[in-house]
Amino acid sequence: MERDASRRRSAPAERPEPSSAGDVRRIARFFRRPAAIVGSSGRPRGTLTTMLSSIAALTLLVPLAAAPAHPPAARPASGIVFLEDDYPGALARAKAERKPLFLDGWATWCHSCLSMRSFVFPDAGLRSAKDAVVWLSVETEAEKNRPVVEKFPADGLPTFLIIDPDTEQILGRWLGSSSVNEMRQFVLETASAWQAAQKGGQVSAAAAAEREGHAAQQKGDHAAAAAAYRRAVALSGKKDSQRLLRMNLLLAALGRLSTPEATRECVALAKAELAKAPVNPSGAGIAASAADCAAEARDDKEANALLTAALARMDAMAGSSSAALSVDDRSDLYAQLAGHLDELKRHEDAVAAMRKRSAMLEAAAASAPDVVTAATFDAHRTESYLYLGEASKAEALLSKREKELPDDYNPSARLARVLLEEKRPAEAEAAVDRALAKMTQGPRKVGVLGLKARILAAQGKDKAPVLREQLALSRSLPTSQRHPPTEQKIEAELKALESPPHASK
Repeated sequence: MERDASRRRSAPAERPEPSSAGDVRRIARFFRRPAAIVGSSGRPRGTLTTMLSSIAALTLLVPLAAAPAHPPAARPASGIVFLEDDYPGALARAKAERKPLFLDGWATWCHSCLSMRSFVFPDAGLRSAKDAVVWLSVETEAEKNRPVVEKFPADGLPTFLIIDPDTEQILGRWLGSSSVNEMRQFVLETASAWQAAQKGGQVSAAAAAEREGHAAQQKGDHAAAAAAYRRAVALSGKKDSQRLLRMNLLLAALGRLSTPEATRECVALAKAELAKAPVNPSGAGIAASAADCAAEARDDKEANALLTAALARMDAMAGSSSAALSVDDRSDLYAQLAGHLDELKRHEDAVAAMRKRSAMLEAAAASAPDVVTAATFDAHRTESYLYLGEASKAEALLSKREKELPDDYNPSARLARVLLEEKRPAEAEAAVDRALAKMTQGPRKVGVLGLKARILAAQGKDKAPVLREQLALSRSLPTSQRHPPTEQKIEAELKALESPPHASK
């Protein structure tokens, strides 16, 4: 369902909190596979901005339940067994078995990654794709996986790649979550095309253009990626099963360009696609893109009409009992919908959407087969409770989760943010220290250190040592995981603290 780093996938753990309603909307979309976003404090309680600022460190800055990407329990109904964190071994197996390599890049904080792990990859509907590829799962924040992260940079999670084992070029790229049917089709068709090419078959012009887009995206050349994906869409027949995937890739690239021309093109494309978008994650991605692009061009009459239509479509998708959407997908849609509604000053409608979201998440957690699966929804539940002014529910949930998952730092870190929002900084400091004691180095720790700095500042304590640690850690990360604006902000804070009369003694 996600569309790009600001609309579809879970945001990097070090991404800063937004400072405006527009930032809130982008981050909330980012979460989803994004709805990753957040807002600044100081706004009236009850607005989406306040809710997101209240949990910035809980979502973007604080990962979700730590759990194995693909737990080695009983063999799932799909029969799919992932190799864990062994790219060289998986690549060697793919070469030996003459199959493409499927790479699942994930993180413990990525709610959509966990949703895919729990509800899509184990599903029996993927059984026919089990032997089409070699399945590899890579935890993107583990230091041992740095070479893979640098080789295949992802600007949002989850991102699923299908890789040529001979050339290590990207054959297929899926952004964000998917339904079982979408993932099966993606794997089978991409693998089949590769197998045919091995026997002398021709790669279609559309597929060739798509691969050019993947190569450009991998280099960070979003203009070239957009141009290639544009050709891929144009070369795709109306009945081409990969056309919608290519359209989402194009919209994502346009979103990253963020130019007036790219926004206008996005509006035109999304308008043409919205009415026929299927009720599944790809279709939800189209709807979210339509709303995002329309909001960027809000002064345009055509864009305003598109925004109205897109919000209605998102609401219908999120509330459809027959939609091929996971709870995580629906939750993201509700969050993004609420963000747009708040920007339009339709706060009562935004609150209604968030109440639906909260009730849905509570029901999903209550029916989960185990605590780890239920914790998949904790970040969104916390976000919803804070938005609705129900912080006590968030505190009760996270206090309980700390006891149930004693080795998981996420409940403690989220609880710290809730306590800080409730102006209980001493308790928040104890909670954040419990979280940090369980953490290893990585983007997620950058965010939690930032949370601790804010907690210390709320008590009038010296935060400079924590900021120095935060900056050093951020600079040590792989390039694709660093966030220069955050580093610049930390540097500015340190400079201010170290300059008279504020210098620490």
